[in-house]
Amino acid sequence: MAESKNRVSAASANRLGLDYRDAPARRVGGPIIDAHAHIRGLDDVPLYFEAAAAYGIDLTISMSPIGEVEELRRRYPGRLEFIAVPDWSKQGATDAFQKSWMADLESFRAMDVRLCKFWMAPHMRQKHGLTLDHPFVKTVTRHAYDLGFHFMTHIADPSIWWENKYADADTYGTKDDQYRQLDGFFADYPDRVMIGAHMGGSVEELDRLQGLLDRYDNYVIDTSATKWIVREVARRPDAVRDFLIRNQDRVLFGSDIVVGKKHGFDHYASRYWAQQMMWESDYRGESPIEDPDADDPPRLAGLDLPDEVLIKMYRTNAQRVLGAIRE
Repeated sequence: MAESKNRVSAASANRLGLDYRDAPARRVGGPIIDAHAHIRGLDDVPLYFEAAAAYGIDLTISMSPIGEVEELRRRYPGRLEFIAVPDWSKQGATDAFQKSWMADLESFRAMDVRLCKFWMAPHMRQKHGLTLDHPFVKTVTRHAYDLGFHFMTHIADPSIWWENKYADADTYGTKDDQYRQLDGFFADYPDRVMIGAHMGGSVEELDRLQGLLDRYDNYVIDTSATKWIVREVARRPDAVRDFLIRNQDRVLFGSDIVVGKKHGFDHYASRYWAQQMMWESDYRGESPIEDPDADDPPRLAGLDLPDEVLIKMYRTNAQRVLGAIRE
């Protein structure tokens, strides 16, 4: 039967014909916290939780629409924490968006949400002229701080994108430009946890990422954006392994799974399978996930991390962060 035009082909998440329901045995026991996902669409969520359960995910920290938070809590008690995000359909450097964003932060805070995300990818610079150090955004970050929030930031995208979609530096800036906005932001809020999404956006430039971790004790990173991380770890496995062991107290496990009608069980499970193989095994071979930015065929490299590093990445680092934001 042909796929619906609104549904992603299952093969895009399973190039190798794996049985994702037969999840590999875990190297270390205990629950896993996914510190970065997008759980939304109440009718579509059960399939995600089926995949999460199969791979030992006990708690998911989600960027969910504000109107779904309370119902998600009711349906999945104890399975979710939340990160406040604005209604991105309204985004723009307008008074209306700024007011809406600040009002949403107040509503999330009233629902006892303690983390908020600032998505400052090159698109925000190109389309709206916004960065973390822009007065428009600084008004919002100050409001979030005053409400008691801690912060997640998305600063940069894959380096390869600056070779194609972001090649016009006059429009998008350089990848280095994206990081200049962080120093002032961190200086403004040194007493708050700062989570750098997608390995701080710099899995390709580990020296940059190490510099941030060395300068800012309150900075931690997550491993989300599975396809991106799998691709780039495969290109420099030894360097990433050394980096993760060196910074084992500063890394949170995350998938960046986005729940939606176009995805099936294999899509969600593929992200967890790929990360399990990448962190726990010595697998070296093809990735099951299609990736137009990867080599052909896409590769996956297992780092065979020590058990003590896995335990920290999978849960104890996230538990410490969650404890800190609730102090």
